[in-house]
Formats: sequence, structure tokens, C-alpha cells
Amino acid sequence: MSKRKPYALIALFLLSFGVVIGGWFLTEELLLQKQEEFLKRTGRIARQTGMPSALQPTEDSLVSWNQPGGTSGDLEEGAFFEGQPLSEEIMAQILSVWENGGNELPHEPRKGQINMEQAIDIGKEWIAVMAECGIVPEGLAECDFDKVAARLCTLDTQVSFDDSLLSSWLVQYTENDVVISLTVHASSGKIWKASLSMKESDRASSEYSYEEMLEMAFPFIYGGSTENAALENYDFCSIMPEGLVYAAIKEYQIAVKNQDPVTVIDFWLGTI
Repeated sequence: MSKRKPYALIALFLLSFGVVIGGWFLTEELLLQKQEEFLKRTGRIARQTGMPSALQPTEDSLVSWNQPGGTSGDLEEGAFFEGQPLSEEIMAQILSVWENGGNELPHEPRKGQINMEQAIDIGKEWIAVMAECGIVPEGLAECDFDKVAARLCTLDTQVSFDDSLLSSWLVQYTENDVVISLTVHASSGKIWKASLSMKESDRASSEYSYEEMLEMAFPFIYGGSTENAALENYDFCSIMPEGLVYAAIKEYQIAVKNQDPVTVIDFWLGTI
């Protein structure tokens, strides 16, 4: 019996070690499952090519700023989103608050708002249109991008309308020397602001006029008659039918020492 005792102790040690290792892996798996459940509510945290999301470095991750006690949107990942239609008057009220600025409050998607995954996909579809028209490099029409970052915010202010309409997704896409920043209105699912930055050599086409580019950027405001205007500091401006909201475009260059100039094209909606 005494000869068997060391073997029994070794077997007991190996069994205990196996239980510890097995428990560690089980805990890790449960943590990953919890992470996946969270990501399904708010969108993926990372989108870097060739690397699992759990191993993505923090600086290359999608950023979702979440607020304790916030409620999640009721839209599942990949679900079709039918944006809330907004009158020009309501758009003007929202834009007026945005223009006045204030403290940004990050939060999770609320009921009736797009989640992160949907905001990113909306932006990619918009970029694909710009790429097919030669406004940004053609390769961006079908691109996973080197880096994508996004956050959902509202403004800390009191309004007379539904305050959920103030929320917007700020999404930034980076691919080589091209940076595209989009503001996606969370309740309508429409892009209300965009800034395209690229090397001058990547600005492939000037085939389209500024008026045509503006209509590509904001097709939803051209349902009725619009009035064109030549306002100061804009290359082109269209005013919506009720005269409350305008859409504008501005293209300019930034000189970079010992490098190619950077071309910037800004699109935005504003109030008259």
C-alpha cells in the first residue's frame, strides 16, 4: 500500500490541476459569451481585418460609450431599419440644437434608434456611392477599412420635442490615407454630416458638379423642390422647400509640408 501512495498523490495532483485549468477555460468562455451578448445589443467593438474581435487592440477598436442604466435599442443585429420620417421643421429644431452645441452624453441605443452595426453599414453604403462616382477612391466601394471607430451621443440640454431625436452616431472610417467622418442621425438613419479627407491624387474625378455631389450626399432632402443659393464660404448650397434647412458642400485643400496636399470635402445640413 505504501508503494501505491506516491502514485495516488500524483494522480490526485494531476486531477486537481486539470480541474483548475478546466475551470479557467470555462470562466474564459463564459466571459466571451457575455461579451457577445453585449455586442449584439450595441454593435461590434472591433472590426480589424484578420483578427478575432476578442484579440483586437483597444486603439483599433470600435468605441461604444455606454452609460449605466441606459436602455438598449430594440433592433437586432442585421435587422431592417425603417427610419423615422422627419418634417423639415423638426429637422431644423434638431440642427439648431446641434449648432448651439453643449456637453455630449454618450449612451446606448434607445428604442427606435439604430445600433452600431447598422450605423456602420449605413456609412459603408454611403461611401460606396461616393466611390462609384469617383469622389473617393474606387477601392472604397467594397472595403473592410483598416480602422472603424464609432460612438453614439446626445446633448445635455432641454428641448420641447422628443429628446431621443438629438442622438447621432459619429462614425469614422480610415483606409490608407483616406479618412471619412460621418454623422448618422440615430432615429432617421440618415447621414446629416460628412467630411472626406484624402490626398489630392486620390481625388479621382471632377466629373460631377457640386450640385450633383450634394444630391448624392443627401438624396432624402430632394423629395420636393429645392432652391439653390450661393452663400458665402460654400461651394454650393440647396435650400429645402420650407426654407428652414439648407444642405451645403465645401471643398478645400490643406498644405502639408513635404507631402502631397490634402483635399477635404465637407457636406452638411444646417439651419437658415
